[in-house]
Amino acid sequence: MTEYLDTPISWGAETINNFVPSRYMDQTKFLHPPEFSKKPMFEGTVKEALMKKLENPIGYDISFEELVKQKYQKGKPIVFAVDDYTRPNIHTKIILPLMIEKILSLGVAKEDFRVLIATGTHREPKEEEYPTKMVGEFVYENYRANIVSHDCDDEGVNIGISDAGTPMTFDKLVFEASIIVPITDSELHYFAGVAGTIKEICPGIAGRDTVRQNHPRMFDRKLGFVPGCRLGSTEDNPVISDIKNMVNILKTKVPIFGIDTIVTEGKIVYLNAGDLVELHDEAKNLIVKMRTVKLPKAGGIVVSGMQSWGINLYQAGKGIHAAWNAVKQDGTGIIIAVAPLPDGVGNANYEQVMKETGEMPLQEGLEYILDNYCTTETFKIGNQKPVDTMRIVKLIGEGNLKMIADWDADQLRDYYRVNPIKKPEESPVDALRREITNYMSEKPDEIIYIMDDPGLYVIIQ
Repeated sequence: MTEYLDTPISWGAETINNFVPSRYMDQTKFLHPPEFSKKPMFEGTVKEALMKKLENPIGYDISFEELVKQKYQKGKPIVFAVDDYTRPNIHTKIILPLMIEKILSLGVAKEDFRVLIATGTHREPKEEEYPTKMVGEFVYENYRANIVSHDCDDEGVNIGISDAGTPMTFDKLVFEASIIVPITDSELHYFAGVAGTIKEICPGIAGRDTVRQNHPRMFDRKLGFVPGCRLGSTEDNPVISDIKNMVNILKTKVPIFGIDTIVTEGKIVYLNAGDLVELHDEAKNLIVKMRTVKLPKAGGIVVSGMQSWGINLYQAGKGIHAAWNAVKQDGTGIIIAVAPLPDGVGNANYEQVMKETGEMPLQEGLEYILDNYCTTETFKIGNQKPVDTMRIVKLIGEGNLKMIADWDADQLRDYYRVNPIKKPEESPVDALRREITNYMSEKPDEIIYIMDDPGLYVIIQ
């Protein structure tokens, strides 16, 4: 009877395990963030650390309490901007209740705060997602009337154009507020470099046209993405530089006080508060070191779990991108993406473009997308994902991007350049066992990497 290694990874909200045969123990490595990144960078509890940061915020010469006393006006709410259902929101469920408690203790009326879900261009949240995937049970049960969701297509307020020429339109609630308080967690991002902090403003609470004009700055006709648009890169990244400029302009119109965290393996290990742009710069200096995994050799197999990003194919691209850095790119390595995809594709523009180019040869399809859907005139949110997918498939080899999902296998194969390997009645564990066993029977000396963190940045030394 075959024995299997302990290799837990996420399958939606569940955990699956025991899919690598034990005989490959010496060749199997579970990729984790560096050990130092798991240790809290503050003393005491999260609440104690938060209160200290509110007293001495970065980029402010007054405390958060003084800021509230100066800026809060009855009838003008304090607006907390928080992540939507596509993010883990471990930090939100901890920090948001503490911040609500704090402002109420400072005399802010209960009706004078809002929780603004920063959906960016994503769909509106489902009601059941508010307590489970975003704000937590306590805030939902006690303050549901205070929670609203951003709609990028609703009429916002335009404040001009950025230095790069991007029209700057943001949720109208921003301009009704006494203070905007983004509550974020910083992570690496596959084209913006670093997510969190300023990305809560754009795309988080920006108008669709603002995002549509900003994001095409990532594209390059020959390479797919410009070199600066990659994990951890911000200084030479035209997308994040434009967002930073927009936030600097916006904060001259309304006070923005950010709270940022870094979460490692389900725990807040870093916390800071104050000026949102300075928080972004601080986080960038930390997150690259905290998420970089250096490996001596690329893997023959990389099994990639998605955590909350397994909700749809669009979001699962983050885990695929992370796995791409760890796998052999000579046509012999495979990525096995593990994501149940309960929401299917997750983005209509992504779906349209992939279906339109599904029968084209890979390079022809890539060039067609860049020419027809990735200019500032034609870009729609979602069009960047086909470019990323196609350049990954181009480098690892067609057929080598595999997926275990509870979704339409024919569509994955015919349109999305993905090789589906889970049979309809098969469990994800059985599918993994079969695929790994078959691969290793032909290439018994290959390395197997298991990763369940789409935020890792793998470097092959």
